Amino acid sequence: MKKKILITDRFAQDSFLYLQQNSQFEVVRADNPQHLPLEHLVSAHALLIRSRTKINEELLKKAQQLQLIITCTSGFDHIDLDATQKWGVTVMHTPSANVDSAAQLTWGLVLSCVNNIQQGHKMVKAGDWNRDAITGIELSGRNYGIVGLGRIGTRVAEIAQAFGMNVVAFDPYQEDSVFEKLKIPRLSYEEVLKTADVVSFHVPKTLETEHMLNRSHFEYLHRGIVLINTSRGSVINENDLCEALGKGWLRAVGLDVFEKEPLQRNSNLLTYNNVTLTPHIGANTEDAFFKASQVAANKLMAFFVDGSTSDTLPPRAPWYGAAPFKGE
Repeated sequence: MKKKILITDRFAQDSFLYLQQNSQFEVVRADNPQHLPLEHLVSAHALLIRSRTKINEELLKKAQQLQLIITCTSGFDHIDLDATQKWGVTVMHTPSANVDSAAQLTWGLVLSCVNNIQQGHKMVKAGDWNRDAITGIELSGRNYGIVGLGRIGTRVAEIAQAFGMNVVAFDPYQEDSVFEKLKIPRLSYEEVLKTADVVSFHVPKTLETEHMLNRSHFEYLHRGIVLINTSRGSVINENDLCEALGKGWLRAVGLDVFEKEPLQRNSNLLTYNNVTLTPHIGANTEDAFFKASQVAANKLMAFFVDGSTSDTLPPRAPWYGAAPFKGE
């Protein structure tokens, strides 16, 4: 009996053909990632999804044949992992596929912020050539703070070091050997915020990271800091961020993620000239898209050939399920 594979969202054509050519699979595409056709869902043995497909108990009740879900993403907050465990469905993700793309966007936002690229672009388009109104800062010799020294945070740190920056980091779940290998001082969260000229967040969405940057931290944040978030929007309290921007405490802000997406048209974030915003495109490169698709295809193949798994969810990591963050 063939295994039915339902692809619910964008998926690389080469990876689709790779699966389709295997005689043990029937591969079907869904037209809408948010509304899966019942006739395919009830008979699917595996789902290949991205973040627009929400996995909940209601869906799992319909998918009686389902054995496997693979999300072609690093994040997984679109999946109810308690429900998948209850229904005995194996879940995997592709956390390494978008590392370079996310790090690259982080640095795109950093450079836009420190060189006022967005403001300069708008000025030229408006026919204004007031160069004196735009001044930036050099990064060499300044401090770069990393919050979350995982795959992406590590790559961002390496790039910062190439710019001649002094990198410091906070990550309570990494061993000292990780910091030592990268030659990065291990600081507390408070110390990073107080000393960094640029700080970027690279943490998952958990109870611990929700609003881990809020009014209490902005009070002692290094004045004139550049703040970057390409992880999850819930990490920063946006109301408190706007208050800090209004007080002039931040040089610039670059955000790829927001508490509610898409960003609301009446968001106060849209009113500040020193804020650069992008629509959650950290993984949106051709390369990351293909890598995620092919990694997912390989994982699916391995699962149905010999039962092997990798990058399973929920993650076997001490940060998963941690209590809300109290600061350090």
